[in-house]
Amino acid sequence: MAGANGKNWLIVGASRGIGHEFATQLLDRGDEVFVTVRKPGIEHDVAYWTDAKVEPSHFAQKLLKAKVSVGTIVFISSDSGSVSAFREHEDGFAAYGASKAALNVMARHMAAELKRKGSRTTIIMLHPGEVRTDMAKIEDLDWEVEGQMEPQESVAACIKTIESKGPDDSGTFWTWRNE
Repeated sequence: MAGANGKNWLIVGASRGIGHEFATQLLDRGDEVFVTVRKPGIEHDVAYWTDAKVEPSHFAQKLLKAKVSVGTIVFISSDSGSVSAFREHEDGFAAYGASKAALNVMARHMAAELKRKGSRTTIIMLHPGEVRTDMAKIEDLDWEVEGQMEPQESVAACIKTIESKGPDDSGTFWTWRNE
């Protein structure tokens, strides 16, 4: 059953930060929201929070194989995983960048496979910007993280970007600015 806005959302990983903010904003606007969290706490005191440890790409593949109708799957990525936008001054981000590059390649393959099979499911990768979350509290960097924004600002822009995408955009990488 769809929420008041006619939209259903599943967020895998909403314990805190960006995922939590997505759930909050979508619930506030009346959408139907289902989420997974690592350890439910008082901040997760709404009907749709469930305790589950699920890896997003594995979950998406299982969902699609189950032949469940899915409109859009969004993988939160990072421009740190971009080979073409590589920033050599970002010391200490090699493993993080490599994991996001792997995520991007996996999502592009998933999108291509779905297109070949005639699916209208849209797969996009989304960079939410530099967001002030617990993950962003990195000490001892030799470089400055510029342009940090609050989760509320990032997520509001990300939702607009997600809702502007359709099957022709499947397999593409976007920023919160819809670029």
